Amino acid sequence: MSSVTLAHERPGVAQALTRFLDGVGDLRQLELLRIAIGPIVILHLWPFLQRSLDGIAYSDRFFQPYVSWYPEAPREVYFVLLWLAVVSAVALSAGAATRLAAVYTAAFVAYNLFLSQLNFVHNRAFLCLLLVGLTLVPVGRRFSVDSLLRRRAGAPNLGSEGRLWPILLLRFEIVCVFVLSGLSKLIDPDWWGGTVIMLRFVDGRAEAEASGVPVWLLDVVVTDGFNSAFAKLAVLTELAIGIGLIFKRTRLGALWLEVGFHVAIEVVFSVQVFSYAALAAMVIWITPSARDRLVIVCGDARRTRLARVAVRWLDWTGRFVVSEGEPNGRPLTLVDRDGRSSSGRTAGLFVLTRLPVLFPFVAPLYGAELLAARLRRRRRPRAAAGDE
Repeated sequence: MSSVTLAHERPGVAQALTRFLDGVGDLRQLELLRIAIGPIVILHLWPFLQRSLDGIAYSDRFFQPYVSWYPEAPREVYFVLLWLAVVSAVALSAGAATRLAAVYTAAFVAYNLFLSQLNFVHNRAFLCLLLVGLTLVPVGRRFSVDSLLRRRAGAPNLGSEGRLWPILLLRFEIVCVFVLSGLSKLIDPDWWGGTVIMLRFVDGRAEAEASGVPVWLLDVVVTDGFNSAFAKLAVLTELAIGIGLIFKRTRLGALWLEVGFHVAIEVVFSVQVFSYAALAAMVIWITPSARDRLVIVCGDARRTRLARVAVRWLDWTGRFVVSEGEPNGRPLTLVDRDGRSSSGRTAGLFVLTRLPVLFPFVAPLYGAELLAARLRRRRRPRAAAGDE
């Protein structure tokens, strides 16, 4: 390779690395993750807390350290550290001493995870990754006790901008979770063939029957054919989510598919805190730029009022600027970040899909509207050709 080629390649690599490390964006969506993750941490720690109330520590049962030098806290110290993690999780959600709470919560969850090999479960590792990610970015500048105290003290607004590389790393981790999990099951004959799924259904049959699930349905779900089809559907869904999240054109559909996937596995199987953490982490995929779309509302019709209220009160991640239009104008007009404008049902549904709490319910309607619009565009050229 010539020196000239190297001279051209080095700046390109350096510039790409600089953009990755120095890129800045609005990260207020991570504040939503911060608020949601506190209760999830407490749910994760609940079995350890229950045992601590009975005076049972990790050392009272069989445990297997990863390495001999790993520090093992004495019983009383461990109990104190455990309950301090509950306090820090509450403080993290409230945004009180946010950075300190984030660091301590992540540190204890990681310490407890690696205290014994028996503690390691993939859903706990996923939660730990999210917590570590929250320690790398400012997540207490807006919806927090810290921000409230700053405002009361007359301190300047710090804003919600931060480095983008932590959020990009979290996105990479989430894609890896789905893709690698799907691939590992795809090449595992017991998973792909349905054996693993069947064993889980068989193990939980007695509990399901006691809870009132019809016997005929339980008879169906333990058949070879059902489990083979169900396993393939689950594996392909995981792969579809992971691959779909990579590309912007398919990301919205992948996120909605992820909602259904987590709801389904939480109903059918017990996956501890994975579904809750993964659903909360969906906000990571929101574009980190604030107020880059304009919503113009006109008139005083019922739908217009609803749109105005929904955008102003449910736009927690700050996607839109709301403006009043001409009295006789269109009820709702959307001006996108590229300057293009749209109105009508499609624009309204688009806006609602960007409001986090409404996304799971509106995304299917928006997808159906886009499909219908595409079909209408395809029919128009054919109709015009027929007229000729």
